[in-house]
Amino acid sequence: MLRHRPGLLVVAVLAILVAASGVVALTTGDARLSILLVYAWFPGQPDEVDADLLVMLVLVGLVRVWGLWQILPKRRDGGRRATREERLLRIALYVWLVCELVDRLPLGSDLPEDLAQVAATVLFFRVMRTVPLALRLVALVAGLLMPVRRLAVVALGTAGADGQALYDVLPASGVPWVVWLVLTLVAQAKDGRWRRGTLWAGAVVAAGPVLEPQFFFPFSRSYVWFEGIGLVLDVITVVWLGRSAREAANEPKALSGSTPRCALRWWPAQGAAVVVPLVPAVVNCVNGVFAWIGQRGAISSWFSGNGWFLRQLWLPLDLLIGIGGASGLVLAAVLLRTRRLVLGTIATLLLAAVAGVVSGLTTSDEGTRAVQAFEAALFDELPASLPGVSPLWYSAAFTLSALLLTLAYATPPARRSPYRVVAASLATGALLALVPASDQEPDRTSTYGECEAELSRRSSIAMTGEREFVCGVRYSTAPLFGEDMPDRRVIAYGHRMCGVYTRGDTRDRTRFRQAYGIDPLEHAGLLASICPKAEADVEQAAAEEEAEMLAWEAEQQAMCDRAPRHRPLIEPVRATREKEPDWPEVGLEAYEDADVPESDLYGQDVDLVATAPGHLLIEVDTTYRVCVTTETYDRRPPVETRGWQHVVEVGYESPTGSIVLADNLAGVTLPDLALRGRKGHYRIRVHHDPPDWDRKVGQRLLVMAWPGRGDGRVVHRAPQR
Repeated sequence: MLRHRPGLLVVAVLAILVAASGVVALTTGDARLSILLVYAWFPGQPDEVDADLLVMLVLVGLVRVWGLWQILPKRRDGGRRATREERLLRIALYVWLVCELVDRLPLGSDLPEDLAQVAATVLFFRVMRTVPLALRLVALVAGLLMPVRRLAVVALGTAGADGQALYDVLPASGVPWVVWLVLTLVAQAKDGRWRRGTLWAGAVVAAGPVLEPQFFFPFSRSYVWFEGIGLVLDVITVVWLGRSAREAANEPKALSGSTPRCALRWWPAQGAAVVVPLVPAVVNCVNGVFAWIGQRGAISSWFSGNGWFLRQLWLPLDLLIGIGGASGLVLAAVLLRTRRLVLGTIATLLLAAVAGVVSGLTTSDEGTRAVQAFEAALFDELPASLPGVSPLWYSAAFTLSALLLTLAYATPPARRSPYRVVAASLATGALLALVPASDQEPDRTSTYGECEAELSRRSSIAMTGEREFVCGVRYSTAPLFGEDMPDRRVIAYGHRMCGVYTRGDTRDRTRFRQAYGIDPLEHAGLLASICPKAEADVEQAAAEEEAEMLAWEAEQQAMCDRAPRHRPLIEPVRATREKEPDWPEVGLEAYEDADVPESDLYGQDVDLVATAPGHLLIEVDTTYRVCVTTETYDRRPPVETRGWQHVVEVGYESPTGSIVLADNLAGVTLPDLALRGRKGHYRIRVHHDPPDWDRKVGQRLLVMAWPGRGDGRVVHRAPQR
C-alpha cells in the first residue's frame, strides 16, 4: 500500500495547486499559473482572462489531475506475470500516452505517435486471442490505415520522392481511427481483462467527434467551452491509454466454445439474397455513379449538417453501399450462419431500406439543401456524380434480400396458413412494383435564353436567391461549372463555395481552387444571392465605396467652392456658374443638328478648343472634375489672362442659333451660349486653369461667347511647357 501513497500525495497537491491558481487569477487578474497547468506554457506577461475562460481552465485542470490519478499504477493491477507481448503492448501504450501529453508542444513531428499507434494496433491484435479473428482483423486494418499512410509519406519524402499522391489514394479522414477504437473497445469487452471504467473512457473518446459542439464566427463564449471539451477529451484519451496499459496483464476470459450456427440449407434463397442488392448497384456503376443516396433527401442532409465527423462517416458508408457492400454483408451471413450475424444482417438491411425510402420521398426537383451538405462532405477528394437511380430501388432490393434471409434461416412454424402466404406474397409484389415508381425525374439544366426570358418578366415572377445564382452562372462568359451541369449541382457547388467563403480558411480556399479552378473569394458578387456572408461583404463594400465616393465628391465640391469666381469686366447678357463640378468623359462639345457637312475635328490635334461649322469641341483633363462658368455677351469683352494658364479665342459659325456644350457619356449639359437664339458668326474665348493641389483648388473652365466675325484663332496665353 505504501507504493501508492506518494502518487496520492502528488495528486492531492496538484488539485490544491489548480484550485489555488484559479483563486490567484480571480484576485490578481493574472492567469499565467492556470494557463501553465492546462497548456504547459507560461506567458511572459500577465494574461488577464474573462470569467468563462478562467472557469474552463480550472475545471480542465482538475480533470487533468483526475486523469493523472487514473493512469497511476494501482495495487489491484497485474494479477499475474505478463507475457512478452503484453509487456510490449504496455510499452507501446505508454509511449502513445506520452505523445498525447506533449501533443500541444511545438515538437514539429508526429512520427513517434504514428509508430506507437502502429505498434499498439498490432499488439492488440496479438494479445486478444480470445476475441474472434474476424473482429480483430477488421480492427487491425482500420487501425493501420492512417498511421501507415503517414509513415509512408514521411519515408517517401526522406527518399526524395513525392508521397502526396497517397493522400489522393487514401483520403485523409478521422473515420478509420474511430472505427478501430470502437472495434478495439468491443474486443476489450470480449477479452475480459479490461475493467468497465476503461471501456467507458474509450467509449467517450470514440463519441468525441459527435460530442464536440459546433461554433461559428465570430468567436464567442461557445468557443471557450468548445476548447474546454476538446481538452477534456484529450485527458480522457490519455486515461484510456493509461488504464489499458495498466490492465493489459490482467487475467483474460477463458476461450469460449464454438458459436452455434444455423443449419446450412442449400436453397436458392441464399444465392438470391446475395445477388438482389447487387442489381441497383451494378446499374449505377455501369453509368458511372457510385453513391447509394448521394445528393438527395433528409438522411444525407442530417449527416452532412451535424459536424465534420458525421460528414466524413457518411461519405464512405454511402459509397460502400452504393457499390454493393450490402451483398458482402449478406454473403458473410450466408457463409458464417451464426444466428446473431443473420439477425443483425436482416435488421441492417431493413434499416437501410427505411433510410432509402425516407431519402427518396424527401427529395425535391427544385433542389434540396442535402445537395449542399453532400457536396461539402466531399472535401475536394471525389468528383460530384450524377444522381443515378432512386434510393427506392435499393430499398426494394434490401427488403427482398431481408425477406429471403428470413425464409432461409428462420424456424418454420408448425403450420403455415395458405391465406397468410397469399397475403405476404401480394404485399411483397406490391412493394416491388409500386415503391420504385416514384423514381426521380432528370435534373433541370437552365440555359442562358431561359434566364433572359425569366428576367424580362421578373416584374410578375420574382427570382429566388438560388435561381438568381443559377442565372448568374449561366450569364458568365466563362461558365464556372460547365454549361451542361444541372441546376441542382450548380446550386450545390454554390453552397460549397459559400462554405469556403464563410470559413475564410486559406487551406480550404487553396484546396477548392486546385480542385475546381475557382477561388470563392473572387466571386462574392455572384455568391451574394445564396451566401449571407458574401451578401454582407458585398453590401459593406458597396457602402464603403459609396461613402468614399461621397467623400471624394464633397472634396471636389469644396475645391470648386474654393476656386476664385470670375468677375466680368463688362456686364454679360447671361452668366452661369455651375453649382456642382462636372466630370466629362471625353470633353465638351456642341454639335448642332443642321444640314452641314460632317466635321473632321475628331481626327485633329485639339489645342484646348477647335471649331467647324455647327461643331464646337473643347478638351479638358477628364481625370479631374472641372468647375465650369459660361458667359454670353452682346459685344466683345476685354481679354483676361491673369489667373489662367491657357486662353484661346476662335471663330464659330452657328447654323441654328443653339450652342449647347455637353458630354452625353457623362450626362453633362451646359447652358446655351448663343445670344437669344441668334444664328451666324460668333467668337468663342476659352479659359482653362488646371487644379492647384497646394491651395486645393479645382480645375477651372471659363467659356465666353459673343457675336462677332472672323474665323481666326488667337492664343492669348499658352501653357508653359
